[in-house]
Amino acid sequence: MKLLALATFVAIAVVLGTLVMPSSDGRGPEPAPAPAKKRPNVVVLIFDEFPGDALLGRGGRIDRVRYPNFAALADDGYWFRNAWSSYDSTPKAVPLIMDGMRPNTTRRSDAKGHPRTLFDLFAGYRVHSSEEATAICPPRYCPGNKRPGIVANLGADRPKRLEAFFRTIKPGRRPGFWLKHTLLPHNPYRFLPDGSQSSAGGADPIRGLNRPAGFHDEFLTRHNEQRFLLQLGLVDRLLGKLLARLRRNGMYDNTMIVVTADHGFAWLTDVPDRRRIRPATVAEIAPVPFFVKAPRQRRGVVNDSYVATLDVTPTIADLLNRRLPYRADGRSAFSRAVRKRRALSIPARDFDFTVRISGREWERRRQAVVARRLRMFGAGETGFYSGIGPNRDLVGQMVAELRTAGAAAVRGALVRPAAWRNVRRASGVVPVQVTGSFRGGRRGATRAIAVAVNGRIEAVGRTFYLRGDPVEHFAAMVPEASLREGRNDVQVFEVGRGASLRLAAQD
Repeated sequence: MKLLALATFVAIAVVLGTLVMPSSDGRGPEPAPAPAKKRPNVVVLIFDEFPGDALLGRGGRIDRVRYPNFAALADDGYWFRNAWSSYDSTPKAVPLIMDGMRPNTTRRSDAKGHPRTLFDLFAGYRVHSSEEATAICPPRYCPGNKRPGIVANLGADRPKRLEAFFRTIKPGRRPGFWLKHTLLPHNPYRFLPDGSQSSAGGADPIRGLNRPAGFHDEFLTRHNEQRFLLQLGLVDRLLGKLLARLRRNGMYDNTMIVVTADHGFAWLTDVPDRRRIRPATVAEIAPVPFFVKAPRQRRGVVNDSYVATLDVTPTIADLLNRRLPYRADGRSAFSRAVRKRRALSIPARDFDFTVRISGREWERRRQAVVARRLRMFGAGETGFYSGIGPNRDLVGQMVAELRTAGAAAVRGALVRPAAWRNVRRASGVVPVQVTGSFRGGRRGATRAIAVAVNGRIEAVGRTFYLRGDPVEHFAAMVPEASLREGRNDVQVFEVGRGASLRLAAQD
């Protein structure tokens, strides 16, 4: 897989911290760099549905092999690793980042609903703004700005739109302010780290694969989490393109780079909604990435204060040594008020209650989430494909060397089997997701499976059912490197006692 192949070229450099997300102890962080004498460029990049702790590898550090560009940004700037979302829904969570004002039930997600914002800091700048779910940019910079349809913007062109926006970043006689909200790594999870799609077509191969109808199933939950992590690899790659462009244009040193997200996502089972803040979901919905490279900053600093997305705009104003021309609810991340925080408070989506939790308890729960993810998916080069499903010791073994027992009692069919008969990476599709269904089994029964590609076991798993659907389904992700150009042989086996294999489906 190209994501893991990056490890060969990534040097292990600065170690960021020694503990997993230690609690803030009241000591103030290093002061912000002195403001630049020359007005700096500013780039603000807002991701969507991005639980910040997904970047972590061993020891609470950013995984430099899987996410080298986030690690590189942390090396040069401030990494606020206890950053948290002030709201759990994009139409209000993105605007509050841009104005530092608490959300309410009446405020619209456009410039009329948010007349005073971060844009007020940039008179005299060249302003470029692109929002994929809101319309906060004021008419003087974005005439005719209207709130776009979120669903329409969740298609396959999300990476292309982000790269097109990056191409607007160039030197000029006046400094520039660029703001982009992108619906990445938000589902649907269709992208691999190199930008290829994992299956052809716009919808999931099995309808409802990543919908509430499957939220009850543990294996299916981990399968979709694995797809999310692959798409997060693409997000890192795109961030790397931004950093490379700034360096190539001679802009990196005198540019403030701000990277954050609107809210996270909860990879829990037996929940009706994985995006609503609840006491049970706060460990995954609340954490978000927050990185700031100040102008002329060259040394990374880990800041453990509890910084909210509500604080992003005041922090930018602080680093620019400018005063917001209105009173915001948020505070600079470097302020005494933020350093003294010991708890989080997040309103529910319908504002009928508030989730409150101490910072220490929140960190303890997050550590448990990170530990579980590392057990399942490993870190660095290891463990990404071998940790899901039973019979994990089969992964990597040749079918010819294993005990086989003929055909399985069930009959299987692959979805889109033609995808493996002529794999062409140049097409932009690398079919690493193997899905299908079985018929003939006992109603409600599940079974262990193994997926072989070109005679080698590349993934193991377990079948599952979607609520309201009597069909026994299967799904698995195989490594990109397991597929060769042209014809590939894909087989799905039922795994019986003693890890014996019985052929159940093939392309």
